[in-house]
Amino acid sequence: MGRNYSKDQVVSLSSVRQEMIEEKRRDYERVVFKSNFGVYTYFESTGLHAIEVIDISEGGMQFQTPEKSSLHLNTGDVIPVRFYFATDHFISIDVKVVRSFSAIEDGTAVHRYGCLIDKTMASYAAIYHFVQFITKCAEHGHKDERHLKIYY
Repeated sequence: MGRNYSKDQVVSLSSVRQEMIEEKRRDYERVVFKSNFGVYTYFESTGLHAIEVIDISEGGMQFQTPEKSSLHLNTGDVIPVRFYFATDHFISIDVKVVRSFSAIEDGTAVHRYGCLIDKTMASYAAIYHFVQFITKCAEHGHKDERHLKIYY
């Protein structure tokens, strides 16, 4: 006669898989990214395309484009992302699209892309420190509710 398995615990592989995915996501805490930086991707054939970075971490980023944008990316595409810190100076890093989906943002259709950052590029050190900087700003910064500005 066979073994009685009634006292053995059944493990759901899908829940274990989901826990592993969540653990990987927590490896890199993403910082919500709202800034005055110009962020673009560039293609020789079509030029610059503006993108809006939603969040960023040491390992990845999420950005969006208007649904009507001519920029259409597929999972697996590797693209350069330029962070302009001055009118004509930028830091470029390659990212690989790993997720692509449509969403509604403030009543407007957008397309969102989840990407992994190429950590092997020489520019990654600058991106790493940039993410560290905005993380500390998010932790210690204060919102100016009065919009105090001085114009010269």
